[in-house]
Amino acid sequence: MKAARFTKGAKNGGRRDDVLEAAAALFATKGYAATSIRDIAQQVGLMSGSLYYHFESKEEILLDSHAKGVEQVTAAVQAALVEAGDNPWDRIGAACRAHLTTLLGPSPFSQVMTPQFPQSFESSLRDALLAQRNSYEQIFRSLVSETALPAGIDPSLFRLSLLGALNWTLTWYRPGGDDSPAFIADNIVNIFRHRLDG
Repeated sequence: MKAARFTKGAKNGGRRDDVLEAAAALFATKGYAATSIRDIAQQVGLMSGSLYYHFESKEEILLDSHAKGVEQVTAAVQAALVEAGDNPWDRIGAACRAHLTTLLGPSPFSQVMTPQFPQSFESSLRDALLAQRNSYEQIFRSLVSETALPAGIDPSLFRLSLLGALNWTLTWYRPGGDDSPAFIADNIVNIFRHRLDG
């Protein structure tokens, strides 16, 4: 997984955003459970108690950083689809390139939306996070529904498998390598497509 990246905001009112960015980077690298309020506060030069001026709890920080990740990747995919034309596979390819380019880019927020949420999470927190993610995955549901999959291929399993393959790249991708996120996304889509066509 990528190392945490954090750049302090200099604009007025940016302290809350600083906290979210620092938290997202820590959640992505250390995991939610292993990240403490003190860890987050230290990243932005605050006392732990001062963090509660901006957020009521670590759960709220997770929800807000997760929402930012959903917003970022949604905007990237929607922009890519505007230019993608009408061919269903071209549209899936464009969405996957945008998804992976955002996921493997410098922002830590999109990485927060990819892990499986621990069963230890309260059901209300899990439900809120899944609702945020589902709003994004609806884009892929629509794309898959427009694609003529072979008989016997379950659209939901196809979508989940495709997104799973894309999201798994976080475990092995190394920035600066020969293969760009777009190249990797194209190859993943081609593997799925050729498998179905064959």
